[in-house]
Amino acid sequence: MKTIKKVLNHIKDKKVYYGIGAIILVIVVGVTIGVYVQQKKETGLFDDEEGFIVQGFIEAKEVSINSKIPGRIKKIYVEENQEVKAGDKLVEISSDEIMAKKAQAEAALQQAEAGLEAAQAQLEQAQAGVEASQGLVNQAQAGVEAAEGKLEEAKAGLNASKKQQEVAAAVNEKAQNGAREQEIAQAQAAYDVMKATYDRVSVLVEKGAVSQQKLDEIKAQLDIAEQTLSMAKEGAREEDKKAAQATNEMAEAAVTASQTRVDQAEAGVVAAKAQLSQATAALQASNALLYQAQAGVEVRKAQVEQAKAALQEVEAYLNDTVIVAPQDGIVTVINAEEGELVSTGTSIATVSNIKGAWVEVSVKETDLGKIKENQEVEIKVPAYPDKVFKGKVSSINKQPDFAVKRATNENGDFDIVSFGVKIKIENDEQILRPGLTAFVKF
Repeated sequence: MKTIKKVLNHIKDKKVYYGIGAIILVIVVGVTIGVYVQQKKETGLFDDEEGFIVQGFIEAKEVSINSKIPGRIKKIYVEENQEVKAGDKLVEISSDEIMAKKAQAEAALQQAEAGLEAAQAQLEQAQAGVEASQGLVNQAQAGVEAAEGKLEEAKAGLNASKKQQEVAAAVNEKAQNGAREQEIAQAQAAYDVMKATYDRVSVLVEKGAVSQQKLDEIKAQLDIAEQTLSMAKEGAREEDKKAAQATNEMAEAAVTASQTRVDQAEAGVVAAKAQLSQATAALQASNALLYQAQAGVEVRKAQVEQAKAALQEVEAYLNDTVIVAPQDGIVTVINAEEGELVSTGTSIATVSNIKGAWVEVSVKETDLGKIKENQEVEIKVPAYPDKVFKGKVSSINKQPDFAVKRATNENGDFDIVSFGVKIKIENDEQILRPGLTAFVKF
C-alpha cells in the first residue's frame, strides 16, 4: 500500500490518478471475491441465501480410560479408531504384585479363621466349666441344707436330754430325801411326756423321717422316766438311791453326748458353708473365664471380617487390572504403550461415543426466533466438504450465556447475549470426530 501511495503522489494528472485508483479497486475486489470463493470451497460454507447459518464444533461423549491401580501395562487389546462394545477388554495391568498381596490376604484370613476356631473351643470349655461349677454350687447348697437339718435335730436331742437330766436329778434328790406327792406327780408328768414323745417318734421312724438311733435314745429316756416314777411311788430304798444316782449320772452323760452332737452338727454346717463359698468362688471364676472367652470370640470374629475385607479389596484390585470399555464407541486416543509404567489416574486411552455426536452453537438473541426444538437442520464440516449431515435441535438453553455477551450497535445501545443450542447429528458412518468445525444451516 505504501508503494501504491508513493506512485500516486508522483502522478500529477488527476485523470491518470483516478484511472490507476479504479484499477487498484478492481484488483482488490477481485482478490477478495477469489479469497471468499476459495474459502467457501475449502470450508464447505453454505451460501447465506440458503438459510440462517451458525458455526460450532462437533462434540461427543468421551470417557477417559484411567487406571485405578499403579503398575506396568501388560497388554493393550485395542488400537486407535477401533470400534468397541461396553465391556470389551481394553488394557490389562500386570497383576504380579497384587497376586502376591492376595496370597498374603488369604494366609491372613486362614490364620484369623484358625484363631476363631481356637477361641470358640475355649468358649466351649469355659461354658462346660461354668456348668460344672454350677453343679458344685448346687451340691454345696444341698450339703448346707442337710447340715442345718442335722443341727436342728441335734439341738432337739440336746433339749430332750436336758429335760431328762432335770427329771433324773429330781428323782435322785427325791430318792435321797424321800418322795413327796408333788414329786410323784412330777415324775408321772415326766413319764407321760416321754411316753408321748416315744409314741410320736415311733410313727416318724416308720415313715423314715427320724433315725432309729433317735428312737433308741428316747426309749432310754422313757425307761429312765418309768423307773423314776416307780421309785417315786415305792419310796426310796438304798438300792433305789443308788439307782437314782446312777440314772442321774446317765442323764448327765446323755446331755453331754447330745451337746457333742450339737457341736459336731454346727461344725458340719460351718464346713458345708465353707464348701458353698468355695464352690461359689469357683463359679465366679468360671463365669469370668466365660466372659473372657466370649470376648475372645468376638475379637477373632472381627479379625476374620477384617481379613475377609482385605481379601475382597485385593480381589477388587485384581479385577481392576483388566480395564474394559465403559460404553459403546470408538477408541479415539491411546496414550500409552505396552510395558509402560502408569500411576493411579493415568489416562491410558479415550473411548468416544461418536454415534451420539452433537454440535454446540451459540445463537444471538436477535436470531433466536429463527430456531425451535426438534427443528431439522443441515450440517457441513470442512473435513468433508461434499457431504451434508442431518441433525435436529435437541435443546435450547433457558438462560443466556453471558460469557459471550458483547457490546454492539446492531440492536441499539444495549448488549446482545447468546443462547446455547445443542443439535444432535446423524453420524451412523462415524466419520465425524469431536473437535471438528461444523456449520449449521437452520
